[in-house]
Amino acid sequence: MRALIIDGYTDEPAGLGVPPYIGIYPRYAYGVLDKFGVETDYTTIDKFRNIRGKFNLDKYNIIIAICGFHTPGKYLRANPATLKEFVSILYKYNGIKILAGPAATKFGSSQIGGKIEDEKKYKDFFDIVIEGDVDAVIKDFLEFGLEKVDEERMRNYSELREFAIRGAKVVKQHPEYPYIIAEIETYRGCHRAVCGGCSFCVEPRRYGLPEFREEKDIIDEVKALMKEGVRYFRIGRQPCIYSYKAHDFDNPKPNVEAIERLFRGLNSLNPKVLHIDNANPYVIANYEESVEVTKILVKYCTPGNVAAFGVESFDEKVIKANNLNAYPEDVIKAVEILNKIGGKRGENGLPYLLPGINLLFGLKGERKETFNINYQYLKEIYDRGLMLRRINIRQVVPFFGTDITLKDLKKAEKRKKLFLWFKEKIRNDIDNKMLKRILPKGTVLKDVFIEIKKDNLYYGRQFGSYPILVGIKDNVRLREFVDVEVIDYGRRSITGKVVI
Repeated sequence: MRALIIDGYTDEPAGLGVPPYIGIYPRYAYGVLDKFGVETDYTTIDKFRNIRGKFNLDKYNIIIAICGFHTPGKYLRANPATLKEFVSILYKYNGIKILAGPAATKFGSSQIGGKIEDEKKYKDFFDIVIEGDVDAVIKDFLEFGLEKVDEERMRNYSELREFAIRGAKVVKQHPEYPYIIAEIETYRGCHRAVCGGCSFCVEPRRYGLPEFREEKDIIDEVKALMKEGVRYFRIGRQPCIYSYKAHDFDNPKPNVEAIERLFRGLNSLNPKVLHIDNANPYVIANYEESVEVTKILVKYCTPGNVAAFGVESFDEKVIKANNLNAYPEDVIKAVEILNKIGGKRGENGLPYLLPGINLLFGLKGERKETFNINYQYLKEIYDRGLMLRRINIRQVVPFFGTDITLKDLKKAEKRKKLFLWFKEKIRNDIDNKMLKRILPKGTVLKDVFIEIKKDNLYYGRQFGSYPILVGIKDNVRLREFVDVEVIDYGRRSITGKVVI
């Protein structure tokens, strides 16, 4: 048997699979296929588009299409696939067609904030639509046949261990290898599922309460990826890294010992980049143990690290109406803790660990005053001399099964101009000033990877969580690393000159 994995990219509340990231879905799927001796090819959707005319799909018995977005964003080079595009690619293909990723779930997916895609008619095109775990469902298909597949089957992490390790081999087929970042899963589900979770979020509704991977399994997967040549990692696929192996529900107290074991073990492998993603500001602000966790992350991770806070809103009416977790005082305290412990500049030119803030508009209870409240708190953070690595401003998507409805979206649409005004104001008044604070002129950013050329400018980024876009006028080569001195600023990017 032969199989083809086409990676159309994924972006979820806990997990990113858009280049330069490679997500879990293609790795786990490849691991199962490898276990069963299936010869498997892998390609990204961007690479496939370029060579589509040369691709003979009929030589494959199985094609696995991966796509779907629960937290849609903007991407520097990648152009994600839609289900409609996959149907157009595969409509003449007669083998087994398998759909995986967020688009395969009952929640559906969206390419843009504020809208949900009508995907049901496209799902019906596939032979298997994996609502459960990609590795578990493919395993059952290979073992028992199409008729006995349970598309909703979930597995436990002990079953995943072998597939995650075997799946590391797929990275060498990635078009951008070895310049890729592996997104690593530590647990799934949300502690706040016990109280219903945030109104808009699919994580607690899809997975329920947390299930944790063992430290050894995570470390062994990273070891396998490093053996295949990957050197960049983000421990990002979980709602809150501070809550790893915390067993108290709703507001979990950090398990310092487990986090120490995990990151000490990962650091011992000597990766070039070791970063995190999501963190709950309430947990950081309300448990003394979070100070120790922050010190662990600074000690064992590489500089330029970002803890993304799911703040969503500073408006207390919105917080209550949407069952959000953190109040403004929690957020401010969490920002202070990370600045105090992680604000020191590292060898790559960036502070070791800074917070990022996610704001979400279109939530229940939102009003005109909400925009001013959010602005004032962001301004307060800046006026206190604190640093935010980035501010993410999005519109909510009304996913099936969440508490956000089309009615909420229609109300938010009336404030669309206000949303766009707010976004511009933050970009001009806060983001630009924060960049200047984080990266004063003359700062040298090391190992900036040159990715594209546009309008006589080269653009590059460092590898890691939420890297800063760097515009360079010097004549450089694509896919090379350069050190860059900061000479000017955009709203969310910088201009630099190459340091010889």
